Amino acid sequence: MGVGWRGPGRRRKAPQRPGAAEPDTPATGEPAEGVSYSITKHDGPDGVPVVNIKLTVTQEVAARWRLSGLYQEKGETHPDTLTAAHELAEVLWGRNSAAEAVELFRHVVAGRRAVLGHGHPDTLKATSSLAGALEDLGELAEAEQLARAVRAEHARASGEDHPDTLTSLARVVRITLRLGRPAEAERLARQVLAARERVLGPEHRDTLSSRNDLAGALSEQGRLEDAERLYRQVAEDAARLLGPADPLSLSSRANQAAVLVRQGRWAEAERHYRSVVRLRVRSEGEGRRSTLAAQSNLAAVLHRRGKAREAEALLRSVVEGRSQIFGADHPATLRSIGSLAAMMHHRGDRAEAEALCRKVVAGYERRFGPGDPRTVEARANLRLVMEAGR
Repeated sequence: MGVGWRGPGRRRKAPQRPGAAEPDTPATGEPAEGVSYSITKHDGPDGVPVVNIKLTVTQEVAARWRLSGLYQEKGETHPDTLTAAHELAEVLWGRNSAAEAVELFRHVVAGRRAVLGHGHPDTLKATSSLAGALEDLGELAEAEQLARAVRAEHARASGEDHPDTLTSLARVVRITLRLGRPAEAERLARQVLAARERVLGPEHRDTLSSRNDLAGALSEQGRLEDAERLYRQVAEDAARLLGPADPLSLSSRANQAAVLVRQGRWAEAERHYRSVVRLRVRSEGEGRRSTLAAQSNLAAVLHRRGKAREAEALLRSVVEGRSQIFGADHPATLRSIGSLAAMMHHRGDRAEAEALCRKVVAGYERRFGPGDPRTVEARANLRLVMEAGR
């Protein structure tokens, strides 16, 4: 596993030793990444100097220290060590350190399966976390396999209508839809929705989420009016019950905007996407996966509506953000680079368009191989740009 997983942080150059601090004047420093300190000094009532030292560490550093200590004390596969590793993985995932988070989730799943068994609640929790991370990263085949295994274990232990079973099946619905099987996804989504309405009630958060999933299955089958209406209802209900900045409210509103795009209702789509981006930035911050997805969608609509300069600037920030989170060869990053290449081609900047297309081709070749359909399509786009420049 590696003690501490890179340790508490990257070492900085040791600060010079400060001289005597003036009364009530703080001295500060950062001896390592994620670790900082401040020192204040003042005279006490009896004239004896009083020195206060405050050490501050980030959540990630604290989690790394805890894992390192338990690893040394109890060993790599002790349940407490595995719990600490799971906690660190969740922190890393929240901080967009996707690759390291997935590595840790895999380690926890393997360790808990060996020590506790496949059906233990802690094992299932870790397996579900790994499936969710892989789903977000686009590793859908493995994510589906894990989600189905978790769902089967929950059903065996707790029954088909248990909330944990339904949560696992809902993940299967989303993955199945992304894998291009919308009819199957619709069938499963209706199954989950009916059970959640019966068990949890029509206004429970999970029930609203299932309606959102069902709308997605309808949309992918071309039933756009039904999908748009259902997305709108979910967005309104979620905003009323959970607040307009709640992730489910924003997700359903963004999904509604995507259907509006397919219906050619560009002005409405832009209005919804701008609202989603504004609320995402306010509630989650710049550079988050969900924020970048919303900005990418808004950029596409802006470009379609002739607002090229704003669209280009927004998409460049998306490319940069996704490169930092996922890496240069991740499909999400490559799709964004391809979209930027299309914008450059459209405005006549053939040189940059060609350079960007070459990046996409190289990335897909490294990630999926030269014969993958995505690589073939990227190579065709490169030829198109090159031929237009002759």
